[in-house]
Amino acid sequence: IMASSMQYGDVSQSDKSCLPCLDRNDGSKEPGLPVQQKRTVQTWDEMKQTEDYLAAELYKLSVQERAKAMDDIHCLGEELKETPEMVEKLLEEFDQIVRQVKTPFYEMAVIQNREHVEDPSFRLRFLRCNMYNVHLSVRQMMDYLKYKATYFGEDKVAREITLDDFNDEDMELLMAGLYHIQKETDRSGRVVVYLMTDVFARCKIENLIHVAHYVWNNILIPMHNVQMKGICFVYYDMTKQGEKYAMPGLNFMRTLTKVLMSFPLRYSAIHLCLNPERRDLALTNSFFSYTIKRFSNYAGVRTRLQYGSDMEVQYALRSHGVPEKGFPVDADGNIRKDIMNEWLYRHKEEIEAKKQHRNVLLAPHASLHQPVEYSNLGHNAQESGLEPSAAAAAGTEQRQFATTNLRTEGGINPSPQDVLLGRGWRVQNHEGNIRFRSFLEKYSDDYDTAARLRKRQLAVELVNLLRGRGVRFLKQTDTGTGEWIESSFEDAEKKVGQLFRTLRKLRNQA
Repeated sequence: IMASSMQYGDVSQSDKSCLPCLDRNDGSKEPGLPVQQKRTVQTWDEMKQTEDYLAAELYKLSVQERAKAMDDIHCLGEELKETPEMVEKLLEEFDQIVRQVKTPFYEMAVIQNREHVEDPSFRLRFLRCNMYNVHLSVRQMMDYLKYKATYFGEDKVAREITLDDFNDEDMELLMAGLYHIQKETDRSGRVVVYLMTDVFARCKIENLIHVAHYVWNNILIPMHNVQMKGICFVYYDMTKQGEKYAMPGLNFMRTLTKVLMSFPLRYSAIHLCLNPERRDLALTNSFFSYTIKRFSNYAGVRTRLQYGSDMEVQYALRSHGVPEKGFPVDADGNIRKDIMNEWLYRHKEEIEAKKQHRNVLLAPHASLHQPVEYSNLGHNAQESGLEPSAAAAAGTEQRQFATTNLRTEGGINPSPQDVLLGRGWRVQNHEGNIRFRSFLEKYSDDYDTAARLRKRQLAVELVNLLRGRGVRFLKQTDTGTGEWIESSFEDAEKKVGQLFRTLRKLRNQA
């Protein structure tokens, strides 16, 4: 209890009699008092404003909330618990509130790419970040879209930011060692992320936001583990001995904090690591006191200040469950170049692997772009209107006949690559539909074993994948003219789910 009181600057007058080192204000040295203990006392005095604020916020909590915050700091917290029924209900409420409070930036995103902002997995990130508080989640999503449009351009508000969107300064900062994502998780299984201050203070706000957005939203937040447990964030003082630290301005920090707080990422523990021998802690006190007040209340009460040399700070982090093996700095304060940017190289390898996998699926020799004999698809006469033997005998001539007879004077003339929505022999035997069925068969096992929410996500991903390759989903108009028009994304998604269910039914019958 006494150690906790010292940490948060809440030492009463009666407590001070038990800590004689805190009663001394004459600058004299008490015989036998360890140097490290004297330095800790001095450090506590210089950072008192920040420590007092953290203590006051912590003691505003109920006993149960305070216990949860302390458990998170010491790697004893638990991950979120949710059920499919709970998620479905939350998403419905989320959608209702969005319709009431939608902003111009949200409207802009809907026009550009509706499925992006209505994707359940996208919205679920904000719900998990805010512990399923729907109102806070909607507000955060609106802020996220606003800042994304502000710093990347309105044309990018409804799509994922990639490395291709970076300029030379962004790439230089990304590779400069600003962030380090530890390969090993902490004791509770959370991802550990470091911010190295020697680079941070020299950044332009635009470049810093670009890199932070990419690292947070493209690498960290997509991890299911991060969404359910949050992260352990470490601010690490890398100022060199005798070097003047360029403290960011308050407007700089106000802007940066607002943008960072719009990212759907939960900070389960924050460690601010300072070396008193490297900087003026009185100035740092004002800076941290101002910045921490702009954290969310959840993150603020889970913040700890750690003081000392590199060895002492790292020992403190170990005591809070952060594994020593992946520290980006050694005990002497030197950057470990053997592991620095290792996380980034792994990420780039994953991007390249995904590109290669997509190229294999969508290459001209892939099943989606090659004629597939009807007899090899395993569909029965009920679906096609023909006996399998008859369909197989017709072969390519039937497919060409079906495609030719689907053309109309107006509207879109279906190509052999397009997928047609509707019923009838000509639709089912259209070459694009045959390729489409063969393509989906590769994913049928994943779809059948997935949870309800994941089924919809998979359908959305496959529609995006096909549309990105130029495959159109067409339907006939209701005018009776037989004209073909492009269907909505929702109709295409339903078509994917319907065909998956048909494939499962046919396998069960077989």
